[in-house]
Amino acid sequence: MSGGLRRYEFGERLAGILGESRRDLRFRVTMMVSGGVLEAGPRGRGSPLATPEYGANLLIGTMAAPQQVHTVEAIRCYRELTPVGPETGPGVVMGSTPDGARRASNGSPLSLALPLERLRFGECLTGLLEFSLFEATRETLANELFGIWINRACPVAALQIGMWSAGRRNIITQRFELPEGGHLPAWLDPERGGVADPGLFHTVFLPVGKLIEIGRLTSAQEKKGISMLNTGFDITKLAKLVEMARQGRYRQQWEKLLSALAQVQAWTSKLDAQDSRLVEVTDFGQNPGNLRMFTYVPRGLPSGAPLVVALHGCTQTAAAYDQGAGWSELADRFGFALLLPQQHWTNNPLRCFNWFRPEDTARDSGEPASIREMIARMSADHGIDGRAVHVTGLSSGGAMTSVMLATYPDVFAGGAIVAGVPYHAADGLQEAFETMFTGRSLAEREWGDRVRAASSHQGPWPKVSVWHGDADTAVAPINAEEIIKQWRDAHGLSSAPTVEDRVDGFPRRVWRDGGGEGLVESYTITGMSHGQPLHVDGAAHSCGTAAPFFNDVGISSAYRIAQFWGILDGASQWEAKPEETVAEQSDARVLEVIPAASGSEGADSGRQAPPDEDDTANTRHRARTKGGDAPFGIDVQGIIGKSLGLAGGILKGATGLDGAGSKPGNGDLFGIDVPGIINKSLELAGTFAESRDNTTNQAGESQWRGEGWELIEHTARTDPADEPLLFGYASSGNDCDRGNKIRSISREVPLGPHPTLSYIRRLHLNAAVNDYTKARFSVLVDGLPVDEVSATGMKHTETEWTQRAGIDLAPFADRTVTLTFEVSAHSNVCNEVFAKAWVDRVHVRDMVTVGGD
Repeated sequence: MSGGLRRYEFGERLAGILGESRRDLRFRVTMMVSGGVLEAGPRGRGSPLATPEYGANLLIGTMAAPQQVHTVEAIRCYRELTPVGPETGPGVVMGSTPDGARRASNGSPLSLALPLERLRFGECLTGLLEFSLFEATRETLANELFGIWINRACPVAALQIGMWSAGRRNIITQRFELPEGGHLPAWLDPERGGVADPGLFHTVFLPVGKLIEIGRLTSAQEKKGISMLNTGFDITKLAKLVEMARQGRYRQQWEKLLSALAQVQAWTSKLDAQDSRLVEVTDFGQNPGNLRMFTYVPRGLPSGAPLVVALHGCTQTAAAYDQGAGWSELADRFGFALLLPQQHWTNNPLRCFNWFRPEDTARDSGEPASIREMIARMSADHGIDGRAVHVTGLSSGGAMTSVMLATYPDVFAGGAIVAGVPYHAADGLQEAFETMFTGRSLAEREWGDRVRAASSHQGPWPKVSVWHGDADTAVAPINAEEIIKQWRDAHGLSSAPTVEDRVDGFPRRVWRDGGGEGLVESYTITGMSHGQPLHVDGAAHSCGTAAPFFNDVGISSAYRIAQFWGILDGASQWEAKPEETVAEQSDARVLEVIPAASGSEGADSGRQAPPDEDDTANTRHRARTKGGDAPFGIDVQGIIGKSLGLAGGILKGATGLDGAGSKPGNGDLFGIDVPGIINKSLELAGTFAESRDNTTNQAGESQWRGEGWELIEHTARTDPADEPLLFGYASSGNDCDRGNKIRSISREVPLGPHPTLSYIRRLHLNAAVNDYTKARFSVLVDGLPVDEVSATGMKHTETEWTQRAGIDLAPFADRTVTLTFEVSAHSNVCNEVFAKAWVDRVHVRDMVTVGGD
């Protein structure tokens, strides 16, 4: 480690490295002291040692402030910048482009190497200077980091990381931007004499070589909190992990898994931007595993209720896992508390639980100890039933479930391992790859001994439910059989199952004890890849949301697991109180779009009708008599007319409808069962006329709901069923109201087996303020983008109507979804960025193959 300099000498040397005058640096230090950024102390050669934190502040003040007088403002603003997701440079992107799916110049997926979930720019810069001090990290820093840059024209800074792939070095830029509620520096704030459009302010770049040279002049010292050095140089963990897998025999499986995880991360990021029903608890013990604690407790839950601990998979968050698996839905229905631990990026660059590290697989150590502390906090706060604590998890969360069951069998009454691995199946990362991709087969006694050695517990042991898809390529299905062997041996059960049957069409095996109680059960989900099995058709057992790693296959694993544990038995005595939503707590206004009046008799005026009561697929997609498009691609009027024609019913000039040829009230016309013919015809066409309303509910209200959108009636409208034009507008930067502004409008849509979406649009996206301002138009189905146009640092205007047809909605087939049109604008300065969208002729059709097999 190099000997550090004192502040006076450090400033002199820094001036030479940056090409600034020594007088300039001295004045900036004086500004830091007078502005309260730096404590006053002896000056000159008797000044204190220059620490990495001191060096980072002075470096930010010199690089970011356009004038000396702005030094303190620059430090306070830029050191608080927070990391944002990867974005391409200025340009316009069209089509569905999920977040995180950007690509490098050689076409390879970009995978961000920095686990910077909570590290601000100042903290990162301090850590990088600290890395420069030590030989163990200096070489890695030189190889992995390309440089840093700071933009004076807007509060944006970045680290540029170099990653090697296929013999080429790709540069990934990790940007840092102003956090929500952050203040602009004075020179950019018109309210403090600044200029909204700073003109020629430029970006200042510092290459890694100079950064290391500066860092070696500082002196490390003990600081409060966790030093970045103590994280083991997490900045390169993911890059090393990827490289290790690429050099090994599991390269193909690993790259396939990384690709899938990118989709999971995109969906997770989308959810994390929304309000969550979970509550974070920050004070729950020593937290040796450095985890976060999230909870969900239904309102009015009495003491003595069960507790379910739910562990997410890689790249997921607690909120995303709950949304996908649906555990909080079941908690509301059946009355139990929910605990959802969440991993830190700093612990694992993919946010996986560390089920393969010895320090995180032992009782009273690491991550298991943190989870145990959370359970104790839940017990103290909510008086949960200590005999009814259960744990479950998906993928890495399933593997950590194995760890929790083995290390704390005295705490858990039951567990459920979904797409996981046995306890103590790996010691270290390389063995983890082997376990995941090929599995490890051991004798039952050897597996059981590993559980018995994990604690001093002598029994009884938790009951265990095991779930796995037989087409899983991320975690080999053989792991399910090894888990069964492990817990069969722990319970002293024979290898032959007591029961073999099928539940919801899938094979199930149960091993019972002498008293007939099921202690181990196994579900094999035939044809399913990696993920959690769901059933989301709205039936009594359904819960969760179909998404990457959450597979709607027709069986609700969460419900069946809770049933196996026995925590549904007291559900008849539980009645959930209405949840207090965010809308009830705030003054937020939700726009009700009022359409033109039209007939409606099928919906309950007291609520928004569900899909089977009104046609929520499209507000006004009725079949039109001349030249119009039919709803869902079905010419309803044509079907009715042909049906009556084939039946011989000629309506033209018909009289005496209540005559002898028709019994009063039976709906027959000349002895013909007209309603029966119509309903049968519609049934064959794939839709029913029963209680359908294409436009409004009974109160005459539109089924579209949103904020920042309005309906514009067509001036040349000839048919009352014509759909009004949807217009959305989002603006950011006006009156210095910055940040991401989102406006959306949504409605429910029932889909058939082969759904497609079409619509026409005109867009005006204006993001030409700086390289980092953004405007976007998105079409989403259940929160996932299916069509999108985004402009970054540029304008995009569609002067003519653009038709979008045949957008495939097959992943959402045969269920009711939420269709959303969304505009968003993001400005980081006091100049307006806006997104305007006009949308018309929205059609959801079911493409049926005629004459197919």
